[in-house]
Amino acid sequence: MIDHRLFTVLAKAVAIMPALAAADVVTSSYVSGSEYEFEIDDMPDFDQVRDTLGVDDNGDPGGMYCVPTSLTNLLGYIATHGYEQAGPDAADWENDEDYDLVTLVVANQASLCNTDPLNGSGHEDAFFAIEYFLNARVPGVFTVTGNLATNTTGPTLRSITENNINGAISMMAYGIYDSIGTDFWDRLVLDRNGGHAVTFARGFRDGDDREVGYRDPDDDNNSASQSAFTLTEFDVEPVEFVSASTLAGAFFRGKRTGSRIMRGNTRYRMIDSVIHVRPRGCYTWDSSENKFTIVWAGQIGDYEPGTILPGPIASGINDLTIGPFNNSLWYADQESGSVWQVELANQNATEFVHPHEVLQLEFARDHSLIYLGKQEISRIHPYAEPGENMPQPQTAFLPWHRGYIAMAIDDMDNTCWFADDQDIFRIPANLEGTPNQLEMPEQWPQNLNIRDLAVTGIPEMPISILGGDGRVMLCAVGGNGQLIMKDLVWLNGDIASIQFNDERDLVAYSQQGIQMFRMLNGDWAPVEDHPFKGRVFSEKAVMAMSRSNFDPELHTGEKWRHVRDVVGPAADLDGNGVVNIDDLLILLGNFGNQGDGDLDDDGVVTIDDLLSLLSSWTT
Repeated sequence: MIDHRLFTVLAKAVAIMPALAAADVVTSSYVSGSEYEFEIDDMPDFDQVRDTLGVDDNGDPGGMYCVPTSLTNLLGYIATHGYEQAGPDAADWENDEDYDLVTLVVANQASLCNTDPLNGSGHEDAFFAIEYFLNARVPGVFTVTGNLATNTTGPTLRSITENNINGAISMMAYGIYDSIGTDFWDRLVLDRNGGHAVTFARGFRDGDDREVGYRDPDDDNNSASQSAFTLTEFDVEPVEFVSASTLAGAFFRGKRTGSRIMRGNTRYRMIDSVIHVRPRGCYTWDSSENKFTIVWAGQIGDYEPGTILPGPIASGINDLTIGPFNNSLWYADQESGSVWQVELANQNATEFVHPHEVLQLEFARDHSLIYLGKQEISRIHPYAEPGENMPQPQTAFLPWHRGYIAMAIDDMDNTCWFADDQDIFRIPANLEGTPNQLEMPEQWPQNLNIRDLAVTGIPEMPISILGGDGRVMLCAVGGNGQLIMKDLVWLNGDIASIQFNDERDLVAYSQQGIQMFRMLNGDWAPVEDHPFKGRVFSEKAVMAMSRSNFDPELHTGEKWRHVRDVVGPAADLDGNGVVNIDDLLILLGNFGNQGDGDLDDDGVVTIDDLLSLLSSWTT
């Protein structure tokens, strides 16, 4: 356990950081969900309070800039570990010229994040900001993953630490929650009232002991110079709760177990959103050697996570996909028809038995897993926490009995597309609509086999079809269910499958390698300088994509803004940043007993505690 809640580590504030440093991973170990440790050194700790930035209600420039400053920390780390074009690179951060450079980067990120000087930043704006920035500065190298808490799932100390062990660097945020009581099911109900963004630097668990370390951008109020880099550390406790603004509203919601950062004893600071940045990985399966291989587009410094995973138990697989947090690989076993999950951090494999054979599988935007069988399509929630109101498995029966060979989910409109070798079908990814068969484009040759399909991310032509002759037809959907050809690309060689990456490039996989095509001046032209050029791939491959589970019905409004975390003195018993009559009433309610208000920790609330509170009274 940590004895001191905050300690300072003199870091690189006055040292010149090398232009290309080794990735500073101090320790990286994942044994299980109850035993793991990760720590990264040299992560910048830039101050958010800076002259020339937007002023908050207290008159502090940058007072609400925790998100763009935390993103700048990530960019600074990437820039000093191999990708100078990504952000502020080798520098003496206290030097006036370099300090001003960092301020410009923070201001740029704030602009991309739509940061409000008075009301902070939203998570989804931050996700799109760093995704756009990295794709513009270092195209094709990085993947960005956003994970926000829902009613039954959410980021935790374990999941964030596991991501970093697997090669990510992370900006996390904790929500600042107030307890409003217990609901009908006797569950703790917490109401989120804003949050605060920081940069993850350390995660630890050994049994019941949990600790987190991070770079807090709001740890210094000098707006004219950079403070010494510090590592802020707290104990972490698991808390089972329901997130709702009223007790009545909690009745219909599921619960989750979150990670509470023990900063203060009254309000609940729960980790509830995170943005991970990691080198882009391409996951392939080789039947001849019965193994999975991860091919990375690059690496940050010299830290490279694993590249080999054990193959399936049987001799073949029907399909494979990447878990929503990029922490695991999932595949449909060809022999048993069941689904397996392989964890990247420790290579543990777990079988998920399902009532029907699984031919294809894919994760939807809400982290549910879609299974496709010969005449059934099912939806399960492997990451949802069991309990009251948890989402239940669904199965829809299809009017066709086919040997489906491809499936893809469009996150933009939540549509699930699937195909056999002759026809294409679709259904809403929540399985609450009617499945329908689409009519093939007029230009599609009769009896030409479909080999694969892929969503494009291009709104005007959302679906693409790979034919057995190497053509890729990009299509829109007419009002009568007719697929309408909008564009055509011809590929070379025996192409096994296709995909569109974050840059909307067409990616074609074969045993000869990757072909990549990009729309330039109205034509699809080969891309010759992509990071995967010349790398070896097998017959089944999937590239990691940037994605977020942001839900506008859950994650918008003032309560989901990331702002300053105002921590008052010890006598601030209700955690609102001031000592006033509300705190006095709490103390008097416990007078003569144990509980809140025992400021001198002698086991009972006495006159000494009352005098201490009055001496801290906020005027």
